[in-house]
Amino acid sequence: MESDKPTKKQFKSSPISFCHIDVAGVRTTQGKLYLFVAIHRTSKFAFAQLVNKANRATASAFPVALIAAVP
Repeated sequence: MESDKPTKKQFKSSPISFCHIDVAGVRTTQGKLYLFVAIHRTSKFAFAQLVNKANRATASAFPVALIAAVP
């Protein structure tokens, strides 16, 4: 029997130290914020940070904060 559901794809294998980093706009009652997220693929450890602006300064500060949070 055929199904309409798409088949699930698995992530490509990656080095043990690989972190996926993404940014998304989030609308709140106070206005728009930006959510920076990093997820360690092996351990599933997640690190997130909400900022008012997504610009060069906040984008470059995020990995610095991530490294400080993860030894």
